[in-house]
Amino acid sequence: MTIGHVATTTNVSDALRSALRQAGIVLVLGTAVAALVGWLVQGMPGLWGALVGAATAGGFLLVTAVVMLATVNAPPSTTAAAVLGSWLFKMVLLFVLLMALRDQQFMSKAVFGIVAAVALVGVLAVETRAVLKAKVPYVDPGAGGGQGGSVERPEQP
Repeated sequence: MTIGHVATTTNVSDALRSALRQAGIVLVLGTAVAALVGWLVQGMPGLWGALVGAATAGGFLLVTAVVMLATVNAPPSTTAAAVLGSWLFKMVLLFVLLMALRDQQFMSKAVFGIVAAVALVGVLAVETRAVLKAKVPYVDPGAGGGQGGSVERPEQP
């Protein structure tokens, strides 16, 4: 739907898909730049640090968007449980990954940390921007209620 010159989205799943698509594009482009800079600064360990850092941070955030998209039509309690469950799973997986990478010499830990932090902030910023610009209405204009989609309030006892 277009109002004036501003495109609006009346579907939450469209907003989530847009956020996921934009974040994925930024993550891929950012990973390419980070890999090049990492390689120029520290050679192959820098390249590997950048790739693993971007994959870790990007995967961490994008999984949340995918879970929200998968449960968009579910009751809010189901969506909350799925997001919380995925967060717990990601925390355990992150802990295992960091323990496994702790003594590895194939990658630069400094590049890994910097790229992971920048990727987290970048992907989160893009997802937030996409959701905020989606202009999803608070109420469904086509839903019942009698007058233009208004919601009837229950009578007070």
